[in-house]
Amino acid sequence: MMFSGWRHFDRPSMRLAITFLFSLTLALGWTSPVWAQVSPVNPVVQNVNQPPSGVQRLGAIEIATVKLDGENLFQVVAPTVWNRNNPGKQIPVEVRVEEIEANLDRMITFAPIENFALPIGSIVQGDRRKGFYTNFDPQTLQVFASKLDGDTIVLAKDAYHSVPLQLLTVTQLDANYYGLSVDRLAQQLQSGLYQHLLEELNERLPRAIKQQIQNAFIRATATIGASLLLWMLYKLLMVRDRILATRQAAVVAQSKAAADTATANVPHTPYLLEFRHLLQRQFTLERRRSLVAFLKWLLIWGQFILWSGGITAILSLFPWTKQLALQLLSAPLQFLLLWLLVGLANRMSNELLARFAKNWQDYHFFNFQFFTIADAQRKSLRISTTISAVKGLKTFVIWAIAVGWMLQSLGVSIGSVLAGGAIVAFALSLGFQNLVKDLVNGCLILWEDQYGIGDVVVIVNTSGNKTGGFVENMNLRVTQLRNDEGRLITIPNSAIAQVENLTRIWSRVDFTIEVAYETDIKMALALLQKIAQQMYGETKWRDHLVGLPEVLGVDNLAHTGMMIRVWIKTQPLQQWVVGREFRLRVRVAFEEHGIQIGTPQQAVWEKNVSVPIGDRTDGQGELTNQGDRSLD
Repeated sequence: MMFSGWRHFDRPSMRLAITFLFSLTLALGWTSPVWAQVSPVNPVVQNVNQPPSGVQRLGAIEIATVKLDGENLFQVVAPTVWNRNNPGKQIPVEVRVEEIEANLDRMITFAPIENFALPIGSIVQGDRRKGFYTNFDPQTLQVFASKLDGDTIVLAKDAYHSVPLQLLTVTQLDANYYGLSVDRLAQQLQSGLYQHLLEELNERLPRAIKQQIQNAFIRATATIGASLLLWMLYKLLMVRDRILATRQAAVVAQSKAAADTATANVPHTPYLLEFRHLLQRQFTLERRRSLVAFLKWLLIWGQFILWSGGITAILSLFPWTKQLALQLLSAPLQFLLLWLLVGLANRMSNELLARFAKNWQDYHFFNFQFFTIADAQRKSLRISTTISAVKGLKTFVIWAIAVGWMLQSLGVSIGSVLAGGAIVAFALSLGFQNLVKDLVNGCLILWEDQYGIGDVVVIVNTSGNKTGGFVENMNLRVTQLRNDEGRLITIPNSAIAQVENLTRIWSRVDFTIEVAYETDIKMALALLQKIAQQMYGETKWRDHLVGLPEVLGVDNLAHTGMMIRVWIKTQPLQQWVVGREFRLRVRVAFEEHGIQIGTPQQAVWEKNVSVPIGDRTDGQGELTNQGDRSLD
């Protein structure tokens, strides 16, 4: 039932599913002798002078732990074996542990009825054997210590085994390790073994197994019910996300239509205004969708944790799967939880960055000079650019820490990994020097606020070539520009030698026009001043202007006419729409007042006489029109 809506899950849920299955598979193989804490020594790969895993060496003695169904019972001691390939008459401590564990497992192992031998003279009927399934009867179990050939031995028997089963021999080294006498230690081991064996045997009784099955059914039902509840919540969040997505699409469409209407027939401006407009209009919807996505992510992880915990809880009920449940709770589930914590840390850091950006935007950090930017719109661009670049670096750092943590939990030396990584990094640095330059220059661009996403810039590369366009995306390595033809141009940050930012804080229209020499220059200047004041007085255009346009005056005199210059200071990205409107008004006003635009003039001189074009000579070759004249 958990996966009935699987087709609606996204890529992260697919990765989580694969990880869950991998962890479960790893748990199944975790109980093999390869991963056992006490395992046979491989003479090929094991150093003969080092004890195997699970064996502790203390000078002349070695210590190992005896386990039953994965639970530690007690420790045994044996003389140190320095060469396990040739132990001689010495018995390694791990071999002794294996013999003791095999004897204990023999008692609690399930066995057919025909394998039991009734005591001689016993009047117990065969159907009496239906009371338990194990080799030993928990109701008649006895564990006791006895002397045999001078050794203290712990034995076990019941009503159906006439010959006691020898469990272990208590040695003087064992007694010395515990600081007790041999007899006292044997009594303690006898009491402890009886309690553990009785508990294990009772868990394997028919009535206990029936109760375990009932409890497993209850836990499975609870797991499925909780899973269905989480799945329903996930479906509700999907519906909510679709509603928010629809609203966001409507806002995008409305903003685009408004921008197109306001800036019709103006190159560049519609796209730029739309981009900046969307940065402001979509902020609330983006935050809501981010919250919904975070809750969906938590529900997906909740499903996997729920099923992992449910399966582990069910496996822990049965004695023959209890050890598998313990192994599932070890490394595989730890890795799964580590992935959860890493993902949670990554998303929480994104939320912290978003809150930091909001506080930055709201002037909560105005006391710090680093965050002081006079223009609010410019600050929004810088914030979005910086946060976008920092997120990638943050994700890399978090996952690097997680990988190091995982390697350390696997017993891999972090120091050796870092040393090897340093050697590899040094080798790679020879071929990736430009990458380092890209990162350094990218940091400087962000720190100095040379430009940001949403700016219009002209970039001069190290070869002297210029590339201009709208900054559509940037990070610490590259900058991407969209030019007039819609081409996306990617420039490595290390190749940037000079930047011309056309939209930082404010922009300017550099308006020049040439008028004919016959024009009353004072009237033309007054007319331009009047047009500038009228435009500045209109509410529609005053919001686009930073101040009153400046009519600088006659800037140049040439053979074509007199050049007049006007500076119009505008808001960022508004220079194109304001410039076109101002030129339109100047053209209409000049036409109404009969002001002529300057035109080129040309004269031809011959023998110090200027001959206007169009004059002719007579048949004698002399000029028909004499004099110094020029043709306008």
